[in-house]
Amino acid sequence: MPVDVLMPKLGESITEGTILEWKKNVGDDIKKDETLLEISTDKVDSEIPSPESGKIIQVLYQVNDVVPVGEVIAKIGSIDDKVIEKSKNIPHSNEKIIDNPNLNDNKIDDDNETDNSIGNFNNLNNEKTRFYSPLVKSIAKKENISLDELKDIPGTGLNNRMNKNDILNYIKSRESLDLNKSKSDVKYSLNNKLEPMGHIRLMIADHMKKSRDTSVHVYSTSEVDITNIVNYRNINKDSYLDKYQTNLTYTPFFIDSVIKSIQGFPLINASIDGKNILNNLNINIGVAVALPDDNLIVPVIKKSEELNFLGVARACSDLAQRARENKLAPDEVKDSTFTITNPGVFGSLFGMGIINQPNSALLSIGSIHKRPVVKETAYGDVVVVRSMVYLTLAYDHRIIDGAYGTRFLTHLKNKLENFNEDSLQ
Repeated sequence: MPVDVLMPKLGESITEGTILEWKKNVGDDIKKDETLLEISTDKVDSEIPSPESGKIIQVLYQVNDVVPVGEVIAKIGSIDDKVIEKSKNIPHSNEKIIDNPNLNDNKIDDDNETDNSIGNFNNLNNEKTRFYSPLVKSIAKKENISLDELKDIPGTGLNNRMNKNDILNYIKSRESLDLNKSKSDVKYSLNNKLEPMGHIRLMIADHMKKSRDTSVHVYSTSEVDITNIVNYRNINKDSYLDKYQTNLTYTPFFIDSVIKSIQGFPLINASIDGKNILNNLNINIGVAVALPDDNLIVPVIKKSEELNFLGVARACSDLAQRARENKLAPDEVKDSTFTITNPGVFGSLFGMGIINQPNSALLSIGSIHKRPVVKETAYGDVVVVRSMVYLTLAYDHRIIDGAYGTRFLTHLKNKLENFNEDSLQ
């Protein structure tokens, strides 16, 4: 029986994907896990492997088609199966791919836009141009890169196709040139302008609205003394880099403590399925990563409870790096059971995040600051300087009561404050 190839879900808020290129044609043989096609969303460009070995007997969508998540896009049969004639024609991988001249999915009705702006690519009529993925178009629009400018940016993809890294590298080089200009050459202005939301912002807005309408958000905050962790990291960060080729950041310390704390508070890792509580066997930690284009993605450390501290540190570093390089696989950005976000890296004292559905809780980590703190000693109270951080837990009141959520946060606080080298075992 033929095997259906589905449009995968490449992120928590992604509902559709654009087919960039078919690596195989109808009638071609293919091995399991061999790349079948490349797809794009506003967050991720990814190569999709074949789920089975066999022969491609049908392709249901063409290059540039936008397909909802979960839709069947191709069928793979046995070597003896006949090709289904209703398969749509697709370009071979060595053919030049031509995109729709209208690069803007959301038209901008603005008389002040120039003909070369991203908002007026519909003025190109039938002019043939390079293929630009939705992600590239979104970045170009945000950075006000004109069509003429976009055409001159070299691409490293097939047939000179431009990918995310190509346009981001161009933006960096352009910014470097701009920095050399004198301040008198720079002009600033504020305009009253109606601008439509980009596709990615619409998806995030929809995801956040659904979370607000689904979960009953409650927040608890604790101030945590992580001086021991700060000291340990300062002493060992160079040796970790030399010995394990891993940058030792603060995030793995929080993740490791969260994993151990969840084991005593399993409801934090559960979710709601209709009128039932779904208790998850594994702890899949989602870690929010800010991307160079100011977008956000949540790669997931699967079965994190099976990892020691070094494994958590390596997984965290690897996923964050590949997220910024747009090299995550589709399976690496889904199925989280608990999420950690860190607005503190941008200077925020603390944050009150929106729960990442279908999770029941989210931990927000604030910035780490040295502050004077009163400590009790055998000789009385003393004021000392300590490295402090605010942790805020958002949890769904439908499944988690305030007492349970606060006890979890207090347990996590105690683990972090009593950290020592033995805690890493």
